[in-house]
Amino acid sequence: MQQLDILVVEISPEPAHRFPAVLYRGVTWDLSHLDSFAFKMDLGMGSDVTVLVLFSCHCFSHSFRWDERPRHEIPVAEIYDDGREQRVLSATRYELSRRYLRDIVVSLRTRRIAVADEKQPNFVTCESVNSDGTISVYAVFFGVEKDKKRKRRLVLRVQSAYVLRDGLSRRQTKARKVAFDTLLRATYLGKVIRG
Repeated sequence: MQQLDILVVEISPEPAHRFPAVLYRGVTWDLSHLDSFAFKMDLGMGSDVTVLVLFSCHCFSHSFRWDERPRHEIPVAEIYDDGREQRVLSATRYELSRRYLRDIVVSLRTRRIAVADEKQPNFVTCESVNSDGTISVYAVFFGVEKDKKRKRRLVLRVQSAYVLRDGLSRRQTKARKVAFDTLLRATYLGKVIRG
C-alpha cells in the first residue's frame, strides 16, 4: 500500500487540533492518534500542495439518538462536550479509530472513495474490519476544502468514522467513485465533484 510522507504539524489553524485524554469507565483514552497532521502531494500543478488533516470528536463518540439508553440514564462522565456539541463516548468508535483511522487516511491515495453527499460535499471510504469471517463496514466520512488563510494548502476534515449498521446504502453503493488526487485537484481549483 502506498503511504504518504507525513509532516508534523507545529501550528494548527484551530484550537481543536488535539483532543485531551478522556476517562471512560475508569480507563484513560489516549486520543493522540487523532492529532492533526499534514502531508504534501504533487497534484501536477507546478508545486506541491500541503494537506492538513483534522479529525472530529465524531470519530470516538456518537449522538444521543444512537445510544440505546434514554438520555437521563447516560452517566455524565460518558458525555463528551467540546464546547459546540455534546455527544456520548463510544468504546467501539474509539477502538476502531485507534486501530484503523490514521492508516486509512494516510492510504487514501490507494483507496476507493465514493461521493457520499454532493450537496455538502463529502466523501466516504470503507474498510472491512472483522477478522472472524463476518463483515462489518467501517466507513470514514470526510470533506476537503481549500484553506482560506494559506496558499497551496487544503484542509481534509474527517467528519465521522463508524461501523455502518446496515452496510452501505444503495445510493452510496452506486455513487460516483473518485481518485484522491482528482478530488484534491478539483477542490484546489474550485471545481465541484458530482455524485
